[in-house]
Amino acid sequence: MTMIVKDRLLNIIQGQHNSYHELMVFFLDPNVCEYEKEKKSINFLNKELNSLDLQSVEFPADLTQMQPWFLLENQKIGAQYQDYLSRRELGGGREYFHHIGEAFEFLIKIAPIKKVDGAWLYRALQYWNDPVFHELILIYLEELGLGRKKSNHVCIYDDLLRMLGLQDCDFMLEDEYYHHAAVQLALAYAPPELLPEIIGFNLGYEQLPLHLLITNVELGELGIDAKYFNLHITIDNLDSGHAHKAIQVLDKFSNKYKDKDLFFTKLKRGYALNQQGMTSSKIIQNLNTEQMVYKIFKRKAQIGQFIHQDKSQFGHQSINQWLAHPEQIEPFIQHLIEKQWIQLNSDPEHSPFWRMISHEDGKMYGVFSQAERQMIHDWMAGDSSHCSTFLPYDSLINNDQHLHPYLCDYFADSELECLQRRVDQAGNLAYKICKLIPFLAPGVHHKSIGLWSTQKCVEFLFPYLVQQPMAKQGLNSNP
Repeated sequence: MTMIVKDRLLNIIQGQHNSYHELMVFFLDPNVCEYEKEKKSINFLNKELNSLDLQSVEFPADLTQMQPWFLLENQKIGAQYQDYLSRRELGGGREYFHHIGEAFEFLIKIAPIKKVDGAWLYRALQYWNDPVFHELILIYLEELGLGRKKSNHVCIYDDLLRMLGLQDCDFMLEDEYYHHAAVQLALAYAPPELLPEIIGFNLGYEQLPLHLLITNVELGELGIDAKYFNLHITIDNLDSGHAHKAIQVLDKFSNKYKDKDLFFTKLKRGYALNQQGMTSSKIIQNLNTEQMVYKIFKRKAQIGQFIHQDKSQFGHQSINQWLAHPEQIEPFIQHLIEKQWIQLNSDPEHSPFWRMISHEDGKMYGVFSQAERQMIHDWMAGDSSHCSTFLPYDSLINNDQHLHPYLCDYFADSELECLQRRVDQAGNLAYKICKLIPFLAPGVHHKSIGLWSTQKCVEFLFPYLVQQPMAKQGLNSNP
């Protein structure tokens, strides 16, 4: 290991990680050992748990009320969803995403959470030889798509972002959008004494929320592939899916703890962690396309401040002068609106600025990506009838030819082949599984080596789920 790499790892391990984004990067780094991640997890989760207001958390009164309480909650969500459908049938408009720009904003803002989907259950793999943990492990393996790219939840979401051109839009996110993801990753490396909290978190996370049902409908109406969201409606069902398994786990674990009151309190604490940070429902309630557009302009200004001619004056300042200071971007945009370069709540084609960035002969054509133009377009259109108009690239939005099944990591060839040899040559099942588990970690499982490792774990632990004989697969296979 080079000194540069050693120094980087020391900085990662010893750093204070004052932001949630830094914590997320720390937990996802495969070069940081699990011992260091567990230490960080303990400190972080203790702070999170101590900040909870358990009195305000709606939760069953005791362990005996769990199943009927969650069944009643599920029925309430179903009734609310039917009310939503009735409003739509009576002519009501979309209630979450009024245009594609808002849908894009939502998909960008929930990306940190979706890129660690299921992470909180990774710790359960450590106890693979205890049947009590098998429901938790099975839930995690199903989140990983049983090792198939087309079913791995992170792969599906990455593919969706890539198809929409949103994969590089994380510059639009404030640190608070990484908070909930950091909680999930910390639980992935939590010590044994926090297992009840993990079970409680899982109990809440696997229940069907109203926002998921509505999101699934409205993204589809906008022409955006909603497979990821539809999958979570079906796989998490309370009858036989992850929500059902979560309650089964609770029953088994509660019998292991002598102090039932302490177990119940820890369970409730874990359940309450579901609301830490910017969750999906909070993001939906705070969508603001205008603020996203400002962030896009501020990003472009980092380069744009150097390339305009000073002879063009707007409000006694050159364009370069306006763009040189981030705090002036919003006033600059307002100046463009006042001078009719940007005309809000009307067809964007009426705005000279829009024609400059969207027409092939426009002076600024190519400065903004297609996804950025979509958000700018819908911000300009606003409440006008043009807000639902698709841009010319809308045929890419709903595309059945997804990329992920065809992608592979050519640089990981040797590492995967080495792991395959070690696992195939080992005669001891425990040795095989222990070698595979690190590659099912949150930052690795969606890569080629992680997908193969997941398949092998499924073969060893749940052979009835194997769809076909497990052949030795290289990087060019399509799990």
